[in-house]
Amino acid sequence: MRKIVIALPKGKRLLGKAYEVFRRAGFPSAALEREISQQAGKQLEYESDDGRGIFLLVKNADIPQYIDKNWADMGITAFDCYREYELASVAEKRAMRGDNFISDLFPDLKLCEAARFCIAGLPERLAFYEKCKQSDEKILEVATQHPNIAAKYFADRRMAVDIITISGSSEIMPARAGVDVVFDIVETGQALVKNGLILFEEAMPIQTKILVSRAALKYDENMQTVIEAVKEAIPG
Repeated sequence: MRKIVIALPKGKRLLGKAYEVFRRAGFPSAALEREISQQAGKQLEYESDDGRGIFLLVKNADIPQYIDKNWADMGITAFDCYREYELASVAEKRAMRGDNFISDLFPDLKLCEAARFCIAGLPERLAFYEKCKQSDEKILEVATQHPNIAAKYFADRRMAVDIITISGSSEIMPARAGVDVVFDIVETGQALVKNGLILFEEAMPIQTKILVSRAALKYDENMQTVIEAVKEAIPG
């Protein structure tokens, strides 16, 4: 029988919670549990105790691509990762990208309950932000690590924006680069406060979902059994 390949986000923040879903579904792995407790970070592939599944530990942002390209059959990742990946297919005119994974077979796992996309900026830019919400004649400069999600969010609200893509530390951009706002993931909000920013608006929550490969679901008869087991393992 073919082994089910499951991609999990490596790192202490989500790995333990993500693994627990599949452990409850009947895929325990003593070796992976040792890795989670020791956080050695050396080995990236683990087999379930019964040999039915293989866990791959990969970067959260890469999991959508693993499922999309059939490098894994299932995987757990956050909304910001899989939605950015999907929207990139439109921005880059890559029509087939994101077509192979399904994100709505399972509910939100709520592994990142405190996290949400927010719009923040210096207090003196709040009035300008409100004006931009009322008129698309004004262009809002936005710094973000999630350009495609941000672009869609503001387009849906008919706001004219200039998106500046950065790789990190967006909180410093309003003071040092003069951008109007940042569009970023916020949990505690402490980074905003420390950099003199205030919350302008909460945009959307960050969900954590199980992605499933359409190809695996179509060609592997065992996938449906696994899906049902995982559904039962998710708390109601």
